Amino acid sequence: MKEYVFLASYATTIGVAVALIQIWRNAEHSKTTFEDSLTKEYREIIRRIPYKALVGETLDEKEKDEAFNEIFNYMDICNEQVFLYMSGRVRKKTWLNWQEGMKTNFSLSTFKVASKEVFDKLPNNFKELKTVQSKKYNTDPKKWKKV
Repeated sequence: MKEYVFLASYATTIGVAVALIQIWRNAEHSKTTFEDSLTKEYREIIRRIPYKALVGETLDEKEKDEAFNEIFNYMDICNEQVFLYMSGRVRKKTWLNWQEGMKTNFSLSTFKVASKEVFDKLPNNFKELKTVQSKKYNTDPKKWKKV
């Protein structure tokens, strides 16, 4: 009888361990799916920005209007990405990848001009993105002091 009690305890422990692993895997899969959805949203925004803006060429007025509208949308998603990383909804590896992308995109002249215009017109918006920029795209927002 003691053998059965021991085996039952052992089986329960294994069952709990398997359940915990499955929960962890499901959580990781959910994060991956969520991160992929944001990547898809980013690609949709970038796809609508004129090619010339993405390679640093001068834009005509129509192209500039198109680009600025989508750069505003991009700024919004960047700000959201900072918040999502701060709240633990995305992995650090993903955050570092996104931050590198921000650095690359905001180094382009059209992105610089558009973001400056938006920051000037909306000084109380995009605070997280402004902080990332002020830290030269080399920061861990989870370590920022809470205000």
